[in-house]
Amino acid sequence: MSKEFLEILEIARENMRKNPSLQGRPVTDVAIQYLRGLQDEVAEVTAEILPENSVYLEDELADIVWDYACVLAQLELHGYVDSAEGVIAHGLAKYTERAPAFLEASEDMWEEVKASQKEKLRQRHEEKYGEWVTTNSRKK
Repeated sequence: MSKEFLEILEIARENMRKNPSLQGRPVTDVAIQYLRGLQDEVAEVTAEILPENSVYLEDELADIVWDYACVLAQLELHGYVDSAEGVIAHGLAKYTERAPAFLEASEDMWEEVKASQKEKLRQRHEEKYGEWVTTNSRKK
């Protein structure tokens, strides 16, 4: 992970721990606030994708990084994810495995990789939490 992203993540973690406007609010409300911020920033990035506009485009892209780091930090702080670094590591493994299908533009390979990944996720979930029921609720 880049040094700069880790530094932003640390600032986001401190924000989640100490920001008075976030304290005492439900975990999901805070996460949703930053997810909505991501949606807003995507619209702003879209408007800035113009020739000779890198200064403003990079500024808006940085806002996406901030909101994403805040979502990760909030979910990590409250145990919804094991760690932000783990999420990034999972993403790296996931897309490293998918890359050959992208590069070959192979729909069959894409479907095979996705099916294999879905099965691995199911197994990992069962190992950690128990059997996953199709209604998205765990067996008690």
